[in-house]
Amino acid sequence: MFFVLISLRTILAQNVDSLVAKRGILSTQVYLQNKKLNAKELEEIFQTTWQPHIKYKWANILKPAGPILAIGGVGLAYVALKGKPTTALVNQKEVNYTVRSLPKLLIGLSLVTGGLCLIESSNELTSNAVRIYNATLNTNRQTSFIREIKIGLNPSEVISMKLWIR
Repeated sequence: MFFVLISLRTILAQNVDSLVAKRGILSTQVYLQNKKLNAKELEEIFQTTWQPHIKYKWANILKPAGPILAIGGVGLAYVALKGKPTTALVNQKEVNYTVRSLPKLLIGLSLVTGGLCLIESSNELTSNAVRIYNATLNTNRQTSFIREIKIGLNPSEVISMKLWIR
């Protein structure tokens, strides 16, 4: 007699009040019942829970700073790569060349990287706020009506299945 005990739990079904965060390249959109929410509506929803509210506030603070920093870094890197045309006298000949600043280039690339990190951090904070809000909605909701399933071989060597429902 060989029985295999398998307990099945269904994946949490989306609750009617739960939010859905959809990540994009540069932004995270939040939906409630397939309706895209704007910032004001999200602020009203997050007012009832303190942790998602704080995370969403920080996300809104970081959101405009990231692109500004990245664009500034691109500009500084362009200025560094463009350089400054100068001339020098080498062996009684005038030579034209361009002086490029490596520190400016490195700072510009660092600003681009920092700006992209701020954008990603803002998206991550928004996603975490949605996840925490959904977790606090109803922690005791029933996830399945199936209590237990037994699958195995019975004494006559036939595959059998027993299902217990709550």
